[in-house]
Amino acid sequence: MARTRPLLIVDGDALAHRAYYALGHVTSRDGRPVGLLQGTISMLAGAWDAFAPRAIAVAIDSREASERHELVPVYQAQRAGEPDDDLVAQLDALPDLIRAFGIPAVSVPPWEADDVCATWATLEEAAKGTALVLTHDRDAYQLVSRRVTVVRPVSGVSEVEHVDPAGVEERYGVTPAQVPDLIALRGDPSDNIPGARGIGAKTAAELLRAHGDLEGVIANADGLSPARARSIAESADDLRLYRRIATMRRDLPIDRPPDAEPDWAAGAEACDAAGMGRLAVRIAARAD
Repeated sequence: MARTRPLLIVDGDALAHRAYYALGHVTSRDGRPVGLLQGTISMLAGAWDAFAPRAIAVAIDSREASERHELVPVYQAQRAGEPDDDLVAQLDALPDLIRAFGIPAVSVPPWEADDVCATWATLEEAAKGTALVLTHDRDAYQLVSRRVTVVRPVSGVSEVEHVDPAGVEERYGVTPAQVPDLIALRGDPSDNIPGARGIGAKTAAELLRAHGDLEGVIANADGLSPARARSIAESADDLRLYRRIATMRRDLPIDRPPDAEPDWAAGAEACDAAGMGRLAVRIAARAD
């Protein structure tokens, strides 16, 4: 497989949740819910066609509390609640189904799928390769570099946005390296990160362009308006914690994925065994 082709790194949980809510109540031959499984596998096959990677690797969320939850107890607190049994059952079944295709599906407790993606992207850069990170999560913009591009699905994988370093600056007004600082300052409702009171996205970007990073902003807070200076000074330690939890881990104990095309025939058998006969037929056709 040509080394010039990129590694496709997939945020498996992001795709799986999108599939679950998009497809509704799809069932297998024996009546079990399989919409998440069917949708995720279909998107992985579509991504192989769309991006022509050298290999696919899928990051799986451990769904365990990590250091982030200990540092900031409100982190992702809005997501707590009674889990959907159908969703959980399919999330549990998804890794083995993906592995049946010979595709790595890796979880590293207690870390999130984001951290697995970040580590693979870093390993790929170190090997002088290139990577596409397929995810809906804009926090992944911090991974963007000359060798790493974030691919954000707009409609499945048939319509996507490719975000390079210039794209990050166009969207956020900061460099990829400044994205965790930006998240810390402006907050992130999706992860329940409060940010600095009275500092929105535009102001946060302006401050980072002027002072380089969060520490620079904190050090120069006395030059701001009284309200903003007080907000940053009073929350400085919290902002440092927010930056820490917004920063993806790049050093998890995992290997760089091998070069390999998915085993479509084996994957089709696994899909059929899971009661997804029509999907199995479509996948099997790829092995001919």
